[in-house]
Amino acid sequence: MAEQYRTNGSAALNIYTQENTARPLERPKKLPDAPAQEQQKERLRLVVSPFTILGGAVAIFMLLLVVFSLVRMFEEQSRVSELQQTRAALTQEQERLTAEYEQSLDLKQVEQRARQLGMREVQQSQIREIEIAAGDTTQVFDAPEERNIFEQVFDAFQSLFRDAVEYFS
Repeated sequence: MAEQYRTNGSAALNIYTQENTARPLERPKKLPDAPAQEQQKERLRLVVSPFTILGGAVAIFMLLLVVFSLVRMFEEQSRVSELQQTRAALTQEQERLTAEYEQSLDLKQVEQRARQLGMREVQQSQIREIEIAAGDTTQVFDAPEERNIFEQVFDAFQSLFRDAVEYFS
């Protein structure tokens, strides 16, 4: 009779002898240890592109332009408000002086003073009339010379630089 086998999990057993019929596994040979390598400490190297530096410089420059423009705008707004207050005060003074002048004006007194100074009324023979035709006269206005955009930008930067130097000095 053929030997009968039964299994215990994945191991086959001889039922008469209760022995394991599985072949023993070959154990792999131990591999040699890898040679010890010196562990190099990797240094963190920061590499910055010249374009990054240029971009940063341009961004800082633009930020300074904005800040100085805002400072300049605030100063100009303060100046405008002071000038508006001065204008209002001068307008009131002008109205007061005009009213005072009109009250002090007396035509009889002016005529009397003119006679004392030796003045007399104009005679009809002393009046000369000259007519000038409207087509014979012209008015010429010179328009300011327009400057190109590069000159305007250069002047703006120059003005901003002067303002920055003046601000920090």
